[in-house]
Amino acid sequence: MNLEPHITVRAVQPVVAALEALGHQVDNILAEAKISRTTLQNADGRVPHSAMMLLWERARMVTGDDYLGIHLAEAVPIQSFEVHSYALLSSSTLREAYRRACRYQRLIHEATDLTFDEGSNEGVLRHALPGGRPVPRHPAEFLATLWVRLGRLITGNDWAPTLVCFAHATPNDTIEHERVFRAPIRFSSGLTAMYIPNHILDTSNPRADANLVSLLDRYADGLLKQAPRQTSFAERVRTWLINELNGGSPTISSAARALHVSERTLHRSLQSEGTSFRELLDQLRQERATALLANPLCSVAEAGFLLGFAELSSFSRAFKRWTGKAPAAFRAEALANSSNHSHQSNF
Repeated sequence: MNLEPHITVRAVQPVVAALEALGHQVDNILAEAKISRTTLQNADGRVPHSAMMLLWERARMVTGDDYLGIHLAEAVPIQSFEVHSYALLSSSTLREAYRRACRYQRLIHEATDLTFDEGSNEGVLRHALPGGRPVPRHPAEFLATLWVRLGRLITGNDWAPTLVCFAHATPNDTIEHERVFRAPIRFSSGLTAMYIPNHILDTSNPRADANLVSLLDRYADGLLKQAPRQTSFAERVRTWLINELNGGSPTISSAARALHVSERTLHRSLQSEGTSFRELLDQLRQERATALLANPLCSVAEAGFLLGFAELSSFSRAFKRWTGKAPAAFRAEALANSSNHSHQSNF
């Protein structure tokens, strides 16, 4: 049984529309990704998540654009997002729009996570693939650019976030990132996230339409009831790891016992979803490591211990493999960014 998560055509159509808007021929790209035009024209159509990732890969090769995600997000016709775009653009504030985006997310992807954490000074949008896996570079930059583009349309204000985080390593050139976000960017962070100050989130939308957004909410809620969320096996394993990874060293055998399956079943189930126990453990450790090292009260040695590494050298090697940087160097950079971030948030 194939447990691979699927996405709806609502996620594919905007990318295709943006490629066409930039003058690219997409038929060959779609054929190589095994996505048919007939499927895209079906409102209830769905494609495997792996097909969407292949579409991104082939589009990057065909276009030769090293900033593909950013450029597609700037070029995509807003109306190609259908109910999502109309509902967000009709929301009373940017805060309401981002809340609505999280509610509607399951209409696009059956297992992806889009969360919006609201704090006393700012809100944080976060996105992750099934099982908590970070988003690859170009779709991640597509999403973050869209968050900013839609946010500026909704507020009528050319604002900038206070911090943007990506899981992927720093590209050779970040000139386009600087142009679009105009904010500190933390690469190799283990996640895709954007920090927005509260005064921006609470800006009134001059085009708000309470009647339209109420109608669209009812329509979207009806669609959500027809598409109950399916929890992937990777998500179950990741949830278990989150509870276990606190100074310990989780093993596949202990995970299998906790989830009441054999090691072989656990391995095959994760493999069918495009991941593995080791990959999930590494991803979670990387996320935890980058967060711990950004905390001025946590030393490099303490971070390694809390992540279950018996020796500091093992932690250092693993962290350099994840991020391309030594823990101490990453910590110094993260603390410098945090200082700038805090200054901007309090300004």
